[in-house]
Amino acid sequence: MKMLASLPISLLLLLMLLNTSMVEAKPKAKGSPDPGPWDWQNEQNDPSSYAVFNPYPVSKPEQPEFMKINRNISAVVGETAFLPCRVKNLDEYTVSWIRADDVTVLSVGHLAFSSDARISVVQVSRPRLSASDWNLSIENASLVDDGMYECQVNTNPKINYKVHLKVTDPSKAAQADSPYYDVVERAPASGFEQTH
Repeated sequence: MKMLASLPISLLLLLMLLNTSMVEAKPKAKGSPDPGPWDWQNEQNDPSSYAVFNPYPVSKPEQPEFMKINRNISAVVGETAFLPCRVKNLDEYTVSWIRADDVTVLSVGHLAFSSDARISVVQVSRPRLSASDWNLSIENASLVDDGMYECQVNTNPKINYKVHLKVTDPSKAAQADSPYYDVVERAPASGFEQTH
């Protein structure tokens, strides 16, 4: 109080006037209540809302893919036909074989779904390629086995690899009526064949 008494009256009035006339600044009214697209001052100060540039992409688990392998397979009636399917990065996915002509599921994984006992799946690991072969085996191939087959992997969306099997019967070939063409029968069970 003594300090205020020592100040001149004009200064005291000025201080009182300033103290009572202090006005808080108010923001100007905007045209719309929502922040505009360029209104960076009204963005949330939440660090998770900031755009982040990541120079090193986060590695996702690699999706399975088919490796190039022969798609056209030929077999002779009575032989075993092997239809190849080489898949890389299979991990937890499953390989299935389907006959494309009638959309018949032949196998899922190692399990053969077909009632045909001639059909099986042969799996061969290829660790150097990070892949594995899932070959469809058809024993004692016949002309009805001729056609298109699909090797599928149950990704989302599914991926498939088409293989065409051509089964031929040499006894029905055009040269079969030639006098110089003779179908040689297999050797008898004894293992010896009489030549004279």
